Order: sequence, then C-alpha cells, then structure tokens
Amino acid sequence: MTDAERGFFAELFDENIQVAPAVQDGLNHMISVTTEVPQLIASLLGKAKFTLLAEVGNYKLWFPLEMSLDEFGQPNPVLGIPEVLEYCGAERSWRLQAEPELRLSDKQYAGKVQVLSLSSSGMALQPDSLHTAEQLMQTNELTLCLPDGQLLRLGIEPVRRENNILATRISACKQNRDTLRRYLFQRHRQRHPALYQGLS
Repeated sequence: MTDAERGFFAELFDENIQVAPAVQDGLNHMISVTTEVPQLIASLLGKAKFTLLAEVGNYKLWFPLEMSLDEFGQPNPVLGIPEVLEYCGAERSWRLQAEPELRLSDKQYAGKVQVLSLSSSGMALQPDSLHTAEQLMQTNELTLCLPDGQLLRLGIEPVRRENNILATRISACKQNRDTLRRYLFQRHRQRHPALYQGLS
C-alpha cells in the first residue's frame, strides 16, 4: 500500500465522519464510519476494528467493517451483519417480541418453555411451571431452534425472575452469534419495512 493510500485510510477512519445524511418520508437516516465501537455492543460485534453506523428512524445499525486485500492488493471493505440497537432514551439491543416459531430444542424444555423475546444479548423465557423455572435457573446452556430449523447453542445467565418470567443474558460462539444477528436483522426488516424503503 502506498503512503497516499495509507494516508487516505488514516484520514477516513481517524474520527467519526458523517458519510451520507438523508431525510426520507420524515425519517432521518445517517451513515457514518467510526473506529469507536460502543462498549454496549463491543462484545456482540466481536473484534471489529471499524464499524459503519447507519441510523434509520429510532434504530442504529452497527455494521462490523473489515478490510481485506483483493488479488491485486487493493483494499476491499467487507460489511458484516449489523447489530440493531433501538434508542428511545437509552440504547439497547432490539428485541424481537412474540415469535411463535422460536422454541427451545433441549429435551427437558421442549414444549415447556415459551420464548417471549429475543435479542443479541438476552431473552425472556416463560416456563410452564415452577419446577421448570427452577431447572432453568440452574441451567447455563440452552439450544434455541430458529424457524428455519437451525440450532443455536447459547450460554445463558439468569438475570432476574418475575411473575414466572425469566430474563437471561446470552452468549454464543462467533458463528452462532452471527447467525442470531442475521436472523434478528431479517426480522427487523420484515417488521419495519417502511424504514428500509429506498435504502440500498
């Protein structure tokens, strides 16, 4: 890479830079590139050194951005699967609510636990009995079955239990984390199509 090319990338990724602001149908959209990965999503995006931030309505889409070299030695940016954050006061991972096709595939929990909500960082579970709730409180791994049949092994950490609803933090290997993020992003696009109209 030449000094001019290195200088270009140093300048491009030196700070938050607004790349493309737009207002469409009364919704503000903005795209920027940053080397600052917010603490809230750093663990969810893995080891991304650069991120592309797209602000769409009340949501922030954080795309991990990796740079690779093509066969001619030219820089080639590769966008990863975005982490969708919602912000209304405080930022948090977007939660998919009441998706009946989501289920746990572990034999001891199949048909006994309903997945009430799911995000990249956690899920809310409703067990069918006090006994099942107690078992879940002692569990540190679950297998989530996505509607397409993919099985995701997730580490869980119970955070709180209220009115027979268990809130948990989740963790996963990179492949499962990416699969979960892809699934959540697809569902977000399906549930909020107006936000994505005219964006390419």
